[in-house]
Amino acid sequence: MAGKEEVKEEVKEVVKAVAKTATVKAKETAEAVKKTAEKTAEATKETAKKTAETAKKTAEKTAEATKETAKKTAEATKATAKKTAAKVAAKTAVVKAATIVQYQNNEVDTDKVEEKVKAQFVSEGHKASSIKKLNIYIKPEEYSAYYVINDKFSGRVDLF
Repeated sequence: MAGKEEVKEEVKEVVKAVAKTATVKAKETAEAVKKTAEKTAEATKETAKKTAETAKKTAEKTAEATKETAKKTAEATKATAKKTAAKVAAKTAVVKAATIVQYQNNEVDTDKVEEKVKAQFVSEGHKASSIKKLNIYIKPEEYSAYYVINDKFSGRVDLF
């Protein structure tokens, strides 16, 4: 029976050796996992830092491109507005007809009469810009034009 005892003893020693080896391997594995985790954390930090720098550069480039695009768009809009205004002005140009008053071999352009009225009003100490309403009454038989400005001031000018 001594053989069984020896086998038991050997099994116990083998179990101790296996347990010891497993413990050592577990510690080594834990150390390896810890080092790998530290390396991964460091790499992740580095990647995050690079990503942040790249995002910042991209944002700056995008902002610059946006400013440039806005500037070009504003210039194009101004140019288009000028062209459109020129087209509208060309289409809406009003041909002003001259009105001429003739009386006993005399004639006068009504635009000239209006200029005389305004000149006389200004010579009386008023500002031409204060004229909001102007009525002119032409009386060729009296060789005169009478005016009322802003329903307040009135006067007379010679026609011919």
